[in-house]
Amino acid sequence: MTEKNDAPLDRRRFLTMSALGGATVLAGCGGQTTEGDDSSGTGGTFVNTTSEDATTLDPRMNELAWVNSMMHYLFDTLLTVKPDGSEIIPHLATERPTQQDETTYTVPIREGVKFHNGDEMTAKDVAYSFSWVLDADNKSTNQENLAFMDSVEASGDYEVTFNLKHPYALFELVLTEMNAAIVPKKDAENKGQKQFAQKPVGSGPFKLKDWQSGSHLTLERYDDYFLKTANLKELKYRVIPEPETAFVELGTGNVHQSSVPKTLLSEAESKDNLQMKRISQFDYNGLVFNALNEPFGERKVREAMQYLVDYDEMLSTTKGKLGKRIYGFMPKEVNEAWDFPWQEWRDKYYPERDHEKAKQLLEEAGYGDGFDVSMSTHTSGKFKNMAIKLQNEMDQVGINAEVREVTIGQWLEELDAGDYDVTFYGWSGGQDPDGFYYYLFRNMRNDDSVPDDFVGNASAGMLHEANPNSDKLAKADENIRKARKVQSRDERRELYIEAAEAFQSEYPHIPVYSEQSATAWSTKVNGYDPTAFAAQPLCNKWSNASLEN
Repeated sequence: MTEKNDAPLDRRRFLTMSALGGATVLAGCGGQTTEGDDSSGTGGTFVNTTSEDATTLDPRMNELAWVNSMMHYLFDTLLTVKPDGSEIIPHLATERPTQQDETTYTVPIREGVKFHNGDEMTAKDVAYSFSWVLDADNKSTNQENLAFMDSVEASGDYEVTFNLKHPYALFELVLTEMNAAIVPKKDAENKGQKQFAQKPVGSGPFKLKDWQSGSHLTLERYDDYFLKTANLKELKYRVIPEPETAFVELGTGNVHQSSVPKTLLSEAESKDNLQMKRISQFDYNGLVFNALNEPFGERKVREAMQYLVDYDEMLSTTKGKLGKRIYGFMPKEVNEAWDFPWQEWRDKYYPERDHEKAKQLLEEAGYGDGFDVSMSTHTSGKFKNMAIKLQNEMDQVGINAEVREVTIGQWLEELDAGDYDVTFYGWSGGQDPDGFYYYLFRNMRNDDSVPDDFVGNASAGMLHEANPNSDKLAKADENIRKARKVQSRDERRELYIEAAEAFQSEYPHIPVYSEQSATAWSTKVNGYDPTAFAAQPLCNKWSNASLEN
């Protein structure tokens, strides 16, 4: 994420991350025992499943979510996130970055870390890994993710200096991701990018053994890993395009992990030989009111809409068991990781359905006799069901609502033009509040560059444009921007709480749910607890999975 983003680009992130069904695929586990296993339960080959093949094993060029998850076993990063998402801690680094001035940071790195080829990792490898991505000539698909960096240089044998273009609060989070994986300079240069993508060398707990495109990918344990050695001997990823087929393979014991289609959730829960967990996708989905269009310019009308829905019922109608209620425009996992007062927000801003209260607010706003409204929705069932549910509730208080199905292209055009009364919105924001508030609610007119044809921030319900003199909204925008630059987590937390209060009290949306994926694994797997935050759930600082003989 960068400081400069125009509105059309922001909105199109919806396409790739939410509306078309994109989902984070967690690195899971499963497996079959192999010859040579000992009686302690270590060793064995875990067989995982994936619905699509990898296109590259170079973290500098990869764009697939499941491959990013898998490559955390091949490559390491300077920092990592605790499995509960509560803290970022050193990994290849010995300490978190030390700030030298507003945009300069030094990071000391571990001595004695060995790549899979036996070479020791030094600061030159770290600086090379970032510099290669930042070099436009290399056309790295990750370049934009590091665009806030100006340069990275080795300032000692085991120290790296980062020079940023501007202060950036998400700097440490970026250093935990595969966008910032460390590769060996000598090996990468000697092989060249194309060969390195086929035969990668990292420093992770596993190394590449075999890759048969369209069939499987096998990793084998790296015995010289700088942390504890993995219990598992091998990880194998089988390409099984149909999720139903993968689940059948799991049930018969041919694999030990797979995703669970929503139609098979009950079956997965009923099997004694399986464990299952639903994991948040860090997204946000709801309905948005256009404050530039009457009657939604009236705050009380927007508030009245909150009393027309049973939030749990709307969630059930749209996503069923693969969804979670959302508060403060962020997934529950983000609220809990940041210790936000989401329970207070739930009680204050997400009322129980009350048609009489809705009628009272509409009367006070001057719309007691109802009005006509158009609601646009994508043909996708989850969004269409939300609109139809609200339409039925509106009808009971005298509001005549028409539901219009639109294509994604039409939806984008309507957003760009501000040409809607009520529309749907989906967003994948990640595990930091910035991923939601900066993109959904900032006043884009305050950006450094604004397109000439810019109309307004549709995701914020056009609140800034409808209320240009609002001190409350101006302060909220200031807080969102400030939170990107301050380094104190506690200070950022307070800024986001204030922003959340400001926007929730304006009722620009009906926030409905965050999506979940369901993953199931064999009860033969011990010491495995996948979370939305864990980068290496099979082998990390906190756990080391094994497979029963």
